[in-house]
Amino acid sequence: MLSLDPPSDKKDLSFAPLSSTTSTSTTNTEEEGSGTYKERKWIVNESNLMQLFTRCPQCGQTVIDTKKFSFGSLLRVSWECINGHEGSWNSCNETRGMADNNLLVAASTLFTGATYVDIADWAACLNVQIPQKTTFYAIQSSYLIPVVDVFYKEQQAKLLEDLRLQNVLQKGANLSGDGRSDSPGFSAKYCTYSMMDDVNKNVVHFELVQVTEATSSVAMEPVAFKRCVDFLLDSGLKVDVITTDRSPSIRKTMRVDYPRIQHEFDIWHGSSKKCCQLQKKKENQDLQPWIKSICNHLWYACLLTEKWKSLLHHICGVHRWTEDGRRKECDHDDLSPDQQRRKRWLKKESPSFRTLSMLVLNPSLLKDLRQMVYHSVLLKYCRKNLHFHYSSMAARTQLAVIDHNENVNREQATTSSGKYTA
Repeated sequence: MLSLDPPSDKKDLSFAPLSSTTSTSTTNTEEEGSGTYKERKWIVNESNLMQLFTRCPQCGQTVIDTKKFSFGSLLRVSWECINGHEGSWNSCNETRGMADNNLLVAASTLFTGATYVDIADWAACLNVQIPQKTTFYAIQSSYLIPVVDVFYKEQQAKLLEDLRLQNVLQKGANLSGDGRSDSPGFSAKYCTYSMMDDVNKNVVHFELVQVTEATSSVAMEPVAFKRCVDFLLDSGLKVDVITTDRSPSIRKTMRVDYPRIQHEFDIWHGSSKKCCQLQKKKENQDLQPWIKSICNHLWYACLLTEKWKSLLHHICGVHRWTEDGRRKECDHDDLSPDQQRRKRWLKKESPSFRTLSMLVLNPSLLKDLRQMVYHSVLLKYCRKNLHFHYSSMAARTQLAVIDHNENVNREQATTSSGKYTA
């Protein structure tokens, strides 16, 4: 259990633990978002700011003494005028002895997938004052990680309840599973195994396994997989089908421990190989100059299924088309007449095009693309080759799941010309 009362850092006064003393301040409620994270903020130069403290706000006389105290992102200015009036001003509100903006800096960093190193380098270059490293991690562990955990569990509970309602209708869940290591090769420290509902494309559960919990880095995946399945079954979920890659260890686990669950294999990992095999057939020789581009497009298409299917238009020399009443177009720049003429476009009635269409529109492949969309989100929060402590790694994975589930059914934005935007 994470402690909510970490020791204060004597070297950094920007953070104070919970105490019985609560500071209050008056906010102008007429300002939209005033006193909340939505309130607008500006970067202000110190010299410009201090121009506001040349006159006493009570009597208008000259201020003869000013003192500045920095608490991370909070600046406190105290003054005394020639008539003896004294006062102080804070650049942001405080809650339970902690500057609100210090909390917001830490939250904005974690919730956008950035790290302290990312923002510290940026802040140092601009000389913007932010919390110290020790303060940042104290706030993260005491406040942010617990909040992420609560929200994740609430979201997961609702998703599992929806799946259990499907079970009442005699519909078992169809799940897809995939593992991800935090670094390539045999040096991985963590393995994250996630389970996705094939119908709604929501990630319903994940397990994070450390290498110390398995015999080797390679052995982490089957351990995480089994924990995932056991958790879902123990939660009262009926599972009919689980789709995974062709990992021998997972195949054995399914065969020995879950013989009543149908085990299917995804098509994603073999799609590039299948593309190469297509060109070997005599009737598909027209595909040979396109194979490399097709494989590259497959990886690019993990961001959006429609991008993958748009290949069938591009490969025939059609770069603008209408689909479902909406105008669509390729993301590349317009081709010159010479480029359009020299390219060996396929004809829609050709055997090569029909063969390629069967691969591109394969329902299993389109389903697997959804899993890759989630993994691209996971990379945003948990970049490979970066070390995170277990609690931070778990929280960042939870954030990726939350992000994916909140946006999985949202329509992709397009420009007025029909191009997809990031």
